[in-house]
Amino acid sequence: MKYDLALFTRLNEEYRDRPLVPRPPVYDPVSLAGRGRKRAAGLVAKHRVAGRRVLEIGCGRGEVCRVLAAEHGCEAVGVDIRAYPEWAEAPSGARLLATDLSAPVAAPDLGRFDFIYSNAVFEHVRHPHAMLAKAFELLRPGGRMLLSANLYRGPKASHRYREVFFPWPHLLFSDEVFAEYYVSIGRPPARPAWVNQLSVADYCNYFGLIGFELRELGFSKTPIDEPFYQRFADKLERIPRFDLERDFLIALLERPAGMP
Repeated sequence: MKYDLALFTRLNEEYRDRPLVPRPPVYDPVSLAGRGRKRAAGLVAKHRVAGRRVLEIGCGRGEVCRVLAAEHGCEAVGVDIRAYPEWAEAPSGARLLATDLSAPVAAPDLGRFDFIYSNAVFEHVRHPHAMLAKAFELLRPGGRMLLSANLYRGPKASHRYREVFFPWPHLLFSDEVFAEYYVSIGRPPARPAWVNQLSVADYCNYFGLIGFELRELGFSKTPIDEPFYQRFADKLERIPRFDLERDFLIALLERPAGMP
């Protein structure tokens, strides 16, 4: 089978009426505020972070940190590799910084935290072990981290689901075919998003090597489209089915209380 632009285009048309992600997230102020309020409320309800010192790794526009500080009494610190214009609106109690915690250079002195939160960021980190090790260092003994990361072998890891509707396009097609497709629809050439290739096993290995205790491990999943899988088994069957249907790893980690 030839994995070329013609096949890519044909598959996209087949899935146009049943896209892999029917409602991609939007980033207007109202949607951001609603998402920030919902995520902050979830952290407060499940992880009891109200009034605690909280760090968000990959805070983006800062919507979660703002709500944690303004509505839940947290001392909230958010870090991202670049600053966003929305940071100017951060309320008292929220501190937003542009820094890369995985970089080998000295990071700003952030102190220690009761809780660290990171959502859909670690898949884009080029040195995830270094980032996890830094998070461990920033937790107080007994502190916890909630990590949610998109997995490369899952069906949605291309992050191009606004224009590409079928599963596993990044596993089936080259970057060059992606670029050709975008040009064919009148867009600038684009490739799948840069996503590191850590598997579930890789993450769990890193957790143990660094010293984290794994308190909970869960996943978000997309059931395998069996007819699609069989059509492209020549490529897909090389990857364990366990990994092909898992989109996000969700891990609750703890720095042991007895560790200084």
